[in-house]
Amino acid sequence: MSVQTVPTGPILPAKAGQSLPRLFKMFAALSATNEAILRINSKEKLFQQVCDAALQSGNFIAAVILLREPGTDNLRAVAGAGNDIELRARTYSVSASSPLGNGLVGIACRTQQPCISNDLLNDERLKSWHDAAVRAGARAAAGLPVIRGGESVGVLLVVLDEINALDQEAVSLLTRMVENLSFGLDNIDREEACKRNERAARRLAKMFAALSATNEAILRAKTADELYQLVCDAAVHVGRSLAATVLLAEAGSPWLQAVVGTGQIVDMGLVRQSRFSIDGDNPYGKGVCGKAFRTKKACVNEDILNSEQGRPWRENSRQGGVVASCAVPLVKGGQSIGVILFFVTKSWAADKEIIALLSRMGETVSAALENFDRAFEKVQADGRIQYLATHDELTGLPNRVTFHQLFDQSIKSAHRQGRKSALLFIDLDRFKVINDSLGHEAGDALLIEVADRLKACVRESDLVARFGGDEFVIVVDGIAGREQAAAIAQKVLGALLPPVVLAGHECRTTGSIGIAVYPDNGDDVQTLTKNADMAMYRAKNDGKNNFRFFSAEVKSQSIERLKLETDLRHALELDQFTLHYQPKIDVASGRIIGAEALLRWAHPNLGNIPPTEFIPLAEETGLIIPIGRWVLNRACVQNMIWHSEGLPPISMAVNLSPRQFLDPNLLGDIDGVLASTAMPAHLLQLEITESMVMQNVERAISLLDKIRSRGVRLAIDDFGTGYSSMSLMKKFPIDTIKIDRSFVRDLAKSPEDRAIAKAIISMSKALGLTVIAEGVETTEQDAFLRRHGCDEVQGYLFSKPLPAEEFRFLFRLRIYSPPLQPELASPSSTRRRDSGQAMTLA
Repeated sequence: MSVQTVPTGPILPAKAGQSLPRLFKMFAALSATNEAILRINSKEKLFQQVCDAALQSGNFIAAVILLREPGTDNLRAVAGAGNDIELRARTYSVSASSPLGNGLVGIACRTQQPCISNDLLNDERLKSWHDAAVRAGARAAAGLPVIRGGESVGVLLVVLDEINALDQEAVSLLTRMVENLSFGLDNIDREEACKRNERAARRLAKMFAALSATNEAILRAKTADELYQLVCDAAVHVGRSLAATVLLAEAGSPWLQAVVGTGQIVDMGLVRQSRFSIDGDNPYGKGVCGKAFRTKKACVNEDILNSEQGRPWRENSRQGGVVASCAVPLVKGGQSIGVILFFVTKSWAADKEIIALLSRMGETVSAALENFDRAFEKVQADGRIQYLATHDELTGLPNRVTFHQLFDQSIKSAHRQGRKSALLFIDLDRFKVINDSLGHEAGDALLIEVADRLKACVRESDLVARFGGDEFVIVVDGIAGREQAAAIAQKVLGALLPPVVLAGHECRTTGSIGIAVYPDNGDDVQTLTKNADMAMYRAKNDGKNNFRFFSAEVKSQSIERLKLETDLRHALELDQFTLHYQPKIDVASGRIIGAEALLRWAHPNLGNIPPTEFIPLAEETGLIIPIGRWVLNRACVQNMIWHSEGLPPISMAVNLSPRQFLDPNLLGDIDGVLASTAMPAHLLQLEITESMVMQNVERAISLLDKIRSRGVRLAIDDFGTGYSSMSLMKKFPIDTIKIDRSFVRDLAKSPEDRAIAKAIISMSKALGLTVIAEGVETTEQDAFLRRHGCDEVQGYLFSKPLPAEEFRFLFRLRIYSPPLQPELASPSSTRRRDSGQAMTLA
C-alpha cells in the first residue's frame, strides 16, 4: 500500500535509537488487535479494542474509528480512545466537493490509501483543524482506510502530540492493524452469517416439524375444529410460533371469528377481543387476515407496532407481546372460508422460507378440508351405528346390551366395596291401550316422557335403561337397604302419575315395579334381572301401580306361572276348555235374543282357573290364536245344536283378542267355521275392543268391511275405556255398541257415569246402532238403562254365565228385572214370578 501525504508532512525514516521502544509498543498493539480478532465476536467491541491498542502503541493522544453511513457521504464515529471528544464531535465527509471531505479522513476514504500529516499546524489543507489541534495538543495525524470487499467502509484516525512522529515503520504497522481490522470484520460477518443460517435452519427444521405434525393431525382429527386446534398446537409447540389462531368467515357476514387458538395472546383473550374483516374497505379488513382471505395468498406484516397496516391491532399486539404476523388462507371448493393467523418474531416474518412453509401448512389444511366433509359424514355414520348399538334410538337411554354391561360393572364394584345395589324393573300399565288407541306416535311420545321422568327420579350416577317395549330398568348403587330402594320405587310411581297430553287427549299411566337387591337376591346380572322381572309380574297381578320385592314366595309364584303356561299349551289338546254362555236380554220383550260365549278352563289339578289369569297369558304367548279359533268354532257348533233341538235362533257373540284381530288367517277362520257349522252369518256377532281398531284405523276399516260383507255382525266391546270418539266410530261398519261395565257399576251414585251412559245411548241411537249394557247387577242400574232407551242388557242381575246344558232352559223364559221395591209389587207381577213365566237367575 502506498502512502499519500500533504506537502508539508513527509514521512521520515525511522531513527534507530529512538524508534525501537516505540516499535515494540506498536507490535504489541498489533498483537493485541490480532488476539481481539480471534476472541471478540462483536464489531463494536472490536472497534473499541483497535482504538485502545492504537492509543497504547506510541505517543498517540487519540484514536477514532469512523464508518460510512449507508446511503450518504458522511462518516460517523463508532469507537474512540484517549482525548477523542473533539474528534467525535467533528463532521466528516468523503465527498471531494465538500470542504469536510478534503481532510485526512475524506482523502484516505476516497483514495483507499493512508493519508499522513506530520505537521498539522502548518498543513494548509487542515486549516479547519488548527484551532482544535492547538486545544488538543495535536501535532501530527494519520487517516488509514478500512477496506472491505474492495470498498472503503471507514477510516482509523490517529493523532500524535509531536511533529514528524509518523515514520515509515509506524505507518506500516498502523496499516497492518487496519488490514487486520478488516479481516476481523469479515470474520465476524461470516460468523454472524453462519449463526443466522443456523438459526434459519433451526427455524426451518421447527416449521418442517410443525408441517409434519399438521399432516399427522389430519390423520388423527375427527372434526374440523379438532384439526384446527391440532394445527395451532403444532405451530406453537412444535414450530415455535408465538401464537396461532384459526379465524373462519361467518355466513352472510363480513367478519372473521376466532374459533380455536394457541399461545399467550390467545390465552389472554386478546384475539377474540380484536376484530377481523374480509371487507377491503373496512379498516379491520386491510390487515393480513383480510388480504390473505381476499387474495388466497399468504400475507405478512413484519412490524405490527409501527406499520399503518397494523394500526387497528397495535394495542392488543403490544399487550400480547407480538410484533409480526402472517396470515395464510383456508380454501375449500375454490372459495376462502377463513385464515390461519400466525404470530411470529420479526426475523421469522422476514424469512421467505418460513413464510413459504406457513403457506404450505395452510394449503395442507385446505386440502384436508376438501375431503373432510366426506370423512366427517363417515365418522358421523359410524358414531350413529355405535350409538344405536348401545342406546335406544327413541329415548336415548342405554339399551338392553349396554344395561347388561353397565350393571355387571356395578355388581363388581359393589362386591369390591361391600355395598348393596338395587335393580328396579318397571313395566308401564295400560301402555298397550294408549298405543293401540292413539297410535304409535302417541305411544312413542309417552315412552320419551317416561324416560325423562325416570331420569329425574335418580342420581346422575345411577343407571336408567330401556329394556324393551314398555319396560324400563333402574340400577341404584350404594343403597343402605330395602327401605331406600322402596323409597326410590315410590318416587318413581309418583313421577308416573301426572297426566300427559297425547294426540289431544289427557292420558295417565302407572307402573308396576319389581325390585331385586344385590347380593340378597342374586350375584349376577341374569339372576337379578330375572328375579326383578318376577317381582314386577307379582306387582302387576296385585293390582298394578305398586312395587314388590323379590322373595321366595314371588319365585314360587313365578314358577307356578311358568307351569301354568306349560299346562295352557296342552289344555286345548287335552280338551280342558269349556264355554259358558251369558244371555243378552231384549229390554222391550224380556226375551233372550243372544248369548256371549265365555271361555272357562277346568285344570285337572288346580280346578277352575279364572279367565283373568290365563287369558292374558294366552295373549302374551300367542296361544290365544288356536284357542280363539276353537272358541269361535265351538260357539257356532253349540248355537246350531240348540237350533237343531227346536230352540229359537239367537245371536252368538264371540270375543276377538287383539292377536286374533291382527292374525292374517282371521277371515279364513271365519269362513271355515261358518261353512263347517252351516250357521247363518247374521247369527254370529264378533266383539272387538275400540283399542284394537284404533291401532291402525285404515287396516281396521278394511278388515271390518270384509267381515261385514259376509253378513257377520260387529260390536264394539268396552266402549268408552279407550280414546276413540263417536265421530270416529261412524267410520267403522259396526252394528252394536257395548257400554263398558266400569260406567254401569256406579250409575246409581256417579253423575259422571250417568252422563256418559246417557251420551253413549243417545249418540248410538242417532247413528242407528244397537246399545248393550254389560255388567248389570242391580235393579237401579237396570231401571236407569231401560229408562234411557238401552236396547239390550247383560249381567248377573239376570243370569250368570252358564254351561250349555243349563243355558237351554232359559229359552222358554221372558226375563224382567225385579222391581226396585218388591213389597210394592202388584199381585199380577207376583203371580207371574211365582208361575215361572218370568224369573231372574242369579
